[in-house]
Amino acid sequence: MPSQSKRNSPTRSRKLITEKLTQRIGSHRYDMWFGHAQMKVEGDLLDIATDSEFVANWIDKHFSGDLKGIAEETLGNQASIKVHVAPDLFGRQETTRKPSELDPVEDRSSARRSGSSGKTTSRHTVRVPTVRLLSEFIVGESNRLAHSSAIRLVEDDDAQLISPLFLHSECGLGKTYLLRSIGQRFGEITGRPQKVRYLTAEQFTNEYIASIRAGTLDSFRAKMRKLDLLAIDDVHFFSNKVRTQSEFLHTLDELDLAGARIAMASDEHPRHIRKFSQALISRFLSGMVVKIDRPGRTTRLELIHKFALTRGLNISEAAAEEIATHCVGSIRELEGSITKLFALKTLVHRHDEEGDGTNHNEIGLVLAEQLFKDQGWQPSTPVRMNTILGHVCERLAISKADLMSSGRHRRVVLARALVAYLGRELTTQSYPEIARELGRSYHSTVHTAAQRLKKQMVENKPIDLGGTEKPLPLRELVDQLRHEILKATGKS
Repeated sequence: MPSQSKRNSPTRSRKLITEKLTQRIGSHRYDMWFGHAQMKVEGDLLDIATDSEFVANWIDKHFSGDLKGIAEETLGNQASIKVHVAPDLFGRQETTRKPSELDPVEDRSSARRSGSSGKTTSRHTVRVPTVRLLSEFIVGESNRLAHSSAIRLVEDDDAQLISPLFLHSECGLGKTYLLRSIGQRFGEITGRPQKVRYLTAEQFTNEYIASIRAGTLDSFRAKMRKLDLLAIDDVHFFSNKVRTQSEFLHTLDELDLAGARIAMASDEHPRHIRKFSQALISRFLSGMVVKIDRPGRTTRLELIHKFALTRGLNISEAAAEEIATHCVGSIRELEGSITKLFALKTLVHRHDEEGDGTNHNEIGLVLAEQLFKDQGWQPSTPVRMNTILGHVCERLAISKADLMSSGRHRRVVLARALVAYLGRELTTQSYPEIARELGRSYHSTVHTAAQRLKKQMVENKPIDLGGTEKPLPLRELVDQLRHEILKATGKS
């Protein structure tokens, strides 16, 4: 009996696989993960090409079993699957929009390279549609749960189990990016973007007050309460606004009863927002509450290279490491540094008249160091040793008495080394002076501890910080402590 692949043409086989896969995983999941992929059949091989490594990995992890079974049903028992990234297969569309109207992930650097006239070719205008923002989000340990929760809220039929999704973090860590991405992607999947709304709490408040003044409250409620998905940013803005909180609570209840999906973001955990009604706090806590932490070093390096690429810059690993060391606080910090480096490099290029063929888009360590020197990263007045002692003791969960003692507990030994290293870097004190701050008679032990820490930073092994904190790579611990100390003294 001839195999299935012999009976059907590649086009017919691909169509059958598409139909079976859609039936098995659902049309909206198919559209989300395979709608932008290119699928073809070559003999017994099912080849799936995507333009994103994230999408390729997700397909391989979550749909490989379904794909294998369907391929064997259609192509025969010898069928195999290949999922890979092939961005060159995906064309780019020309747009006449102004730069300010382009997508936030637009490749603006290619527009710059196209010429000074400002005209761009169709190949270099828009890199990807906005609906792919979720797949472009750089995922690390600090935001993995938030990202997977966002995917589930958009994709899963049982999204009501985690709705409302409440994201909270410090400023500049990606909350707004995720909220906008959730709305854009959900509107694309459902084909009803008009039933999706993203707005800030301030906008909600202003619209609510305006509707009361204009006598159009019923219209406002109809507009807000008949959505498929509502995304509200900066929820903490509702603090101390009793009537607005009440209106928002009723809006959430109506949306929930209608089966709509809700996503929110705030700078604080629901329990920590001041002057908030207990009813609203309870409502927030009934869903999925996820904290986004500061990105770890690996994630920061990925972001640095991504931001540099969007500006047409080639950044050396040494320069990327220098930026990752200094910019610990937020993603905006990283992006701001790349923007300033681009400006610096542009100025250098403009004043360079040698025409030696040098790659003027390459960022090296010297330029990165110059950036932070110009920004005044090194404190103009010395940091106090007491500030360093306090931050190190607090982070490693030890007392100052333990630090000054002769104890040899591993966290105490590490704390002394951190104080010696950061004290030498951030203050004007010598090793003998730092030794006296630590209650030591001889400076050789302090000097040895600092040098040992430098070697350990190269190995970068995870450090147990005690308490509930997860082990942290040593270099990341040093970077975070430096950032906190400078921030506390107004230097960062």
